[in-house]
Amino acid sequence: MTQRPVYIVDDEPEIRSALSLLLSTLGVETEEYASAEGFYENAPSNEPYCVLLDNRLPGLSGVDLLPRLVERSSSACVILMTGHGDVPTAVKAMKLGAYHFVEKPFDPEALLAVVEEALNHSQREAGPGAEAQKFRERRATLTEREAEVFALLMEGLPSKVVAARLDISARTAEHHRAAVLRKFEAKSLSALLRVALSVKN
Repeated sequence: MTQRPVYIVDDEPEIRSALSLLLSTLGVETEEYASAEGFYENAPSNEPYCVLLDNRLPGLSGVDLLPRLVERSSSACVILMTGHGDVPTAVKAMKLGAYHFVEKPFDPEALLAVVEEALNHSQREAGPGAEAQKFRERRATLTEREAEVFALLMEGLPSKVVAARLDISARTAEHHRAAVLRKFEAKSLSALLRVALSVKN
């Protein structure tokens, strides 16, 4: 699929090995690093690449490393790996330039799809103007309640908090969240965030 390796930055050897094995099913080679500092010393400059970056690392965290990577290479596709309940941090990462975030434990198929998308990102032909127009058209299809849910999701709030803010049940909040993703044709919240943050409103 690509001549470039996918970099894996995680302090747990078993996770690095599992990710390398998973990515090998795509025919993708990997390079592993146990720390943010170790990867930063070897990170490519001014060229596109994909890295799976754990947030909780000894020393420099993933979120701390992220802006340094983006500054060094604006076309870097950083996929931040976070634990459950860490969505606000993930949203912060998206605003700092992360391409996607994924939650542990991973859904193998979903993770592979994210990596494939990141690897193909630099080859996409669609211009930002077309993407912005499509985003606005899809946002216009939201109901008033869905628009409220969308705004809170963009703040990184989990469904339970969204439900409390809007005085609706958690199940209803999940229903609206699913409707928002469906109308934007987004496979995940991180995919929706990436597009929303890239559009100049």
